[in-house]
Amino acid sequence: MMGGWSLKLLLEVLVLCMLYGIAVLVTDFLALPVPPVLTGMVLFFLLLVTGVLKPAHFEHSSGLFYRHMALFLVPSIVGVMKYWGILRQQGWALFLIIVVSTIFVLITTAWVAMLCKQGGKQNDGG
Repeated sequence: MMGGWSLKLLLEVLVLCMLYGIAVLVTDFLALPVPPVLTGMVLFFLLLVTGVLKPAHFEHSSGLFYRHMALFLVPSIVGVMKYWGILRQQGWALFLIIVVSTIFVLITTAWVAMLCKQGGKQNDGG
């Protein structure tokens, strides 16, 4: 990482940090019952959809985070190792919760997508 590339990376990460800071303020100010990370993702999505930010603006930082994703997963892996005894005894319940909630999310997403598609047809006159 030399020269302009490292400066672009730094600027991209700074913008992401600022977006997170704004998300924390918005979440606290509005007393939203969601984590600031979720608020930040919604804010980031809205900025991308409106064209205020472009995906190309985040090529360096997204590449960096993608290449080092395993480092972000290490704390989760350590947590699993720390509580392995509990997971061995009650892991079936966790597995059941994961399967049921995943099915619920998939069905709900499909249902909402169908509603949106039907709503779009009604608004278009067809």
